Amino acid sequence: MNDRLDLPQSKLVAIVDAQLELARLGPAFGALMDLAAAKAMQLTGADGAVIELVEGSEVVYRAAHGLAEAQLGLRMQIKGSLSGLVLTSRQPATCTDSEIDERVNREACRRVGLRSMAILPLLFGEQAGGVLKLAWRAPRPFDEDEVLLGQAIADMTAALMFHASQEGAQVLQRKVTQDPATALPNRSSFYEQLRVRVDDAIARSGHVGVMVVRVRPQHRDVMVELARRLGRECREGDVLARLGVDEFGVILSVAARRSIVQSQVLRFKQAATREPLLLPDGAKVDLTLRFGGALYPDDGRAISELLAVAREAG
Repeated sequence: MNDRLDLPQSKLVAIVDAQLELARLGPAFGALMDLAAAKAMQLTGADGAVIELVEGSEVVYRAAHGLAEAQLGLRMQIKGSLSGLVLTSRQPATCTDSEIDERVNREACRRVGLRSMAILPLLFGEQAGGVLKLAWRAPRPFDEDEVLLGQAIADMTAALMFHASQEGAQVLQRKVTQDPATALPNRSSFYEQLRVRVDDAIARSGHVGVMVVRVRPQHRDVMVELARRLGRECREGDVLARLGVDEFGVILSVAARRSIVQSQVLRFKQAATREPLLLPDGAKVDLTLRFGGALYPDDGRAISELLAVAREAG
């Protein structure tokens, strides 16, 4: 901790500001991890940032920004990775070039598009429950300040999540995969489940349909009511999730062709807008809702491409 006193004052102020923002999020762990990854990337100038949490023998990408965003929800084996070494040692590690570093999972690095990285442990008491990974596209040496900055964000994130880790793995799992306001799966859980559906579609030469709903204005009571209305329209096998403060996503269980996706988007839209939306105090909300759908593989083979098409269609 004393080493951090050697950081420039502007960086120290930035760390304090970032930690205050994290603390304000409280138990919304999905949003907490997203913000932590974004702030760590911003403070260090990294090209990407990931928070990986331990689940059994694997780590899962529970937050991802920049070059790693497309890998959100990805599961990787701990064994044979630099993240695994950091989890075991509970000490930071850096890699200046993934192509020559024997400690890394080279294929995984190529998949993400990184060549250098710094990995910082998330310490839940005496245990490392995950890591914060900062990634750069090109090989590079590391400045000690980058590790200190990243570790400061990692420490604050872990401290805020520590209480849930004490309550047991199931409690922590629920909090990192569920939106607290609507009790729906959150963004990382949605990506993880969509990745499974896409992998299955690849294996059987099938299709996957997705829908994105964008909401204005964003208001907690509005999002709760819309979650209820959208949930009533979900069929068995559909997955409804809250992707962000103003956005829902649905993985459609029936999506053999584009016309089926379009008809389901229309059905959800009609259900969401059939009745006026009132706040608890009786005030009527003038909503702007944008609904869009996309079909894998016709509209894209990468998850990020598929969701981008759905957003643009709305």
